[in-house]
Amino acid sequence: MMTGLLMFEWAWSKAKPIREVDEERDSKYPAFRRYDAKNWSRWKFYIGAMILLPLRLFAIVAFLIVLYIYLK
Repeated sequence: MMTGLLMFEWAWSKAKPIREVDEERDSKYPAFRRYDAKNWSRWKFYIGAMILLPLRLFAIVAFLIVLYIYLK
């Protein structure tokens, strides 16, 4: 669970320019503007981060190990 939370917190900090509205930037690139970013809240992502992120990480690592063994 801690791995998922750490991964989420890292991604949340990297997404700061997306979450904060910058009218000067958004007026230049209207097709890429996020209108739903104001609705994002950290606590809503915690459940998925604690359950789904570690499971996905485990599945990816297991898949890469099986793939390595199969292709070797």
